[in-house]
Amino acid sequence: MVKLWDGILAIPIIGTLDSQRTQVVMENLLQAIVDQEAELAIIDITGVPTVDTLTAQHLLKTVAAARLMGADCIISGIRPQIAQTIVHLGVELNVVSKATLADAFALALRRLNRAVVPIRPSPGSSGAG
Repeated sequence: MVKLWDGILAIPIIGTLDSQRTQVVMENLLQAIVDQEAELAIIDITGVPTVDTLTAQHLLKTVAAARLMGADCIISGIRPQIAQTIVHLGVELNVVSKATLADAFALALRRLNRAVVPIRPSPGSSGAG
């Protein structure tokens, strides 16, 4: 679990998601939502090699559990081949997804009415630092 910002967590998942592993991810996510008082959780599956029906169902259960705890989820890292597989399997994710973690983080910031802005040099400074 990674705290990206106040109220925003990221869960990078690497490797295959089976029932046992999903249970651990779900428990850790739910505890982190409570501990960090998170409003949004980004589940990043960039490191998941394949998604089958079972994996998709595990993801949906994790999202549902997070919603019950009061946090919304965004899934990031869905590569083109995984998107095609999910569509071919007929799995309806019913969750917002973004191609990259950066895109998901930007959306999470917007949802919480937050923005990251560049630091502007103060008047009279050269801006070099």
